[in-house]
Amino acid sequence: MPFTADFQIISNTNVDGVVLVQPMNVDAFSYLTEEAELSTLRDGSAPLATEKLDAFVADAEHAQMWCAAV
Repeated sequence: MPFTADFQIISNTNVDGVVLVQPMNVDAFSYLTEEAELSTLRDGSAPLATEKLDAFVADAEHAQMWCAAV
């Protein structure tokens, strides 16, 4: 049975030191905006400083969500 990540972490951005966190489902988007309190771009992704990425992934895993790097 294939599993789909709740978030894709996109490291190839035009801004040094910033990754994009792309929610892959409604629950992930709700977590991103309500629990993590991140602002989103028009495509639903949220910019995040790379120095805060480890904390975001740990918090998401604690909330039973899975992140995949792309």
